Amino acid sequence: MASKPVSGSSVTKNNKPLHIVFLHLDLGIGGAEQLVVNLALASLPAELEPNSTSEETSDPSTNTNTMNTGTNPSTTSSTNTNLNARVSIVTTHCDQSHCFDAVRKSKSSDTTRKPGRLADCVHVCGAAIPVHLWGYGTVVFSTLRMLYLSYVARWKFPDADVYVLDILPTPIPFLTGWLNIHTGVKCVIYYCHFPDKLLTRDTVNGMSSTTATTQQGGGLKAVLKRGYRAVMDGLEEWSMMYADGICVNSKFTQGEVLQAFPKLATHVNVNLTNSSNDDDHESNTAAGLRVLYPAIDLSNFIPPDDDQKTTAVLHERNAPIVSLEAPIVSLNRFERKKNIEVLLHAYAILQRQRSKSNDNDNDNTDNKEHDIAASSFASLPPLIIAGGYDPRNTENVEYLLELKHLAQTLQIITQIYFRPSISDAERAKLLQSALCCVYTPHREHFGIVPLEAMFAGSAVVAGNSGGPKETVLHNETGVLVDMDPSDQKVASENLAAALQGLLEEPERAIRLGKRGHAHVKERFGLEPFRREWNEIVRRAIPKGAERVSLAANSAPSVKQRMRTFARLLALVAVVYQYGGEGLDVIQRKATEHFKLIGTILRIVVALIAVVAIRYRS
Repeated sequence: MASKPVSGSSVTKNNKPLHIVFLHLDLGIGGAEQLVVNLALASLPAELEPNSTSEETSDPSTNTNTMNTGTNPSTTSSTNTNLNARVSIVTTHCDQSHCFDAVRKSKSSDTTRKPGRLADCVHVCGAAIPVHLWGYGTVVFSTLRMLYLSYVARWKFPDADVYVLDILPTPIPFLTGWLNIHTGVKCVIYYCHFPDKLLTRDTVNGMSSTTATTQQGGGLKAVLKRGYRAVMDGLEEWSMMYADGICVNSKFTQGEVLQAFPKLATHVNVNLTNSSNDDDHESNTAAGLRVLYPAIDLSNFIPPDDDQKTTAVLHERNAPIVSLEAPIVSLNRFERKKNIEVLLHAYAILQRQRSKSNDNDNDNTDNKEHDIAASSFASLPPLIIAGGYDPRNTENVEYLLELKHLAQTLQIITQIYFRPSISDAERAKLLQSALCCVYTPHREHFGIVPLEAMFAGSAVVAGNSGGPKETVLHNETGVLVDMDPSDQKVASENLAAALQGLLEEPERAIRLGKRGHAHVKERFGLEPFRREWNEIVRRAIPKGAERVSLAANSAPSVKQRMRTFARLLALVAVVYQYGGEGLDVIQRKATEHFKLIGTILRIVVALIAVVAIRYRS
């Protein structure tokens, strides 16, 4: 039976505003990072000036939207959408040249640029912990980094009211006081972008990649890999069960989580309707798996300029040479799972068809490429491929080079512009001027780019799978296309046909963009996002308070603590001794890499023992 919610106030009992701490690995440029930034912005007081510091304690009496202490959430006015909280963001990395403007600090050399609203809220620590070891162990090192962030955040902000994690849930048991090492923090909320279990090297957003099946085998490496993944996947599911609240970014992700983690499915109550009706919430506990669609900060984007776009389209239609007034735009991180090569192949199809049409070479009518009619444009609009690019990321570097090489091979390099790591202003202007924005990822968890493009007044051409099916209305705000990467030829032809339809009738692209702007403004702006986030926090806080209360009432005696500590030390000793012996056997038969891994594992065990001693003392 669900417990009755207690106060969902945005001020604590000692009349201080809520303090919400966000833990995120790398605060760069991407959908996950933008989600964290928007959650932090949605937690701040609405009346806070952009150049103010959110870390400062505000006076609740001056916040007209602050809920009074003791107010039942069900009686709170629907117009109250602000948590009016303090915000802290703890991360391992935040490159000022590769981050969102909201977290960017001002430069002493540039007095005109004001610091971002969250610039003083960011705390960087743990940068020395490696991301991987020779390309391996990414999940292990990510887990270590998240655990370190949690340890630092709990030490730095011991009285924080809410901890919000994403990417990996591994630190949640530590934060909630597992093994009674401590009473636990007041509340923990986990935002799941997509199960890490389904994001391995052998999968693409939950589906086996085409190369994975040929690489799997029964050798020692394959056995070790399966065991490694079994441990990490089990740890992921187990950790999520300790959260006071869990959010997902789409109904698609919700279904994938429930299918991937059957034990978690029986543990949480799923709010499938995602309704804000209080009667519905009474029948579903605050730990339900709730959908919270990511949002875009509409104030940071230029509204559509329909007259300018119409003029640009007419100019492109009659232009004898290529210009950048109404380009075809792709905006993604430079990662292989984004499937950008399908767009290059589709663009090459359009280019070949255009060349053959100009040469009046229409003899072969059986080829699907020849079925594509000539567009209304005098020349094919240029293709701009832009997005997040981190030179520290090996995949980003390799994939950009692969795309450039493919463009050269397809003989379309002269009409393609690659723009990695563009600024927010460039991003907004690019989306506003686009004839259409092509979003190629297959089974994408949610996809923030289609929302940005629609708000900017551009039609969206996206894959008919995953999150875009929930955000793009087919033939109303964009076009959904089957782009399964398992059959690249068919996917490219389908995409080329969809693009040709907009090139033939650019007025239709403008109409789709207008409807898309209204659609995003109504459903995916910060205001509805803030209301949902407010509700989630207010429902999770009582759940955390109940957990802390139960832990305090059932706190073990000193004798029981000593017994638990002794057992923990004994377990560490057993793992160290027999695990070390097993590793010694491997060391004698394996390479120097295994020896190093054995040393690292022993260091990890030693660190666990040190942390245990620290919290037992």
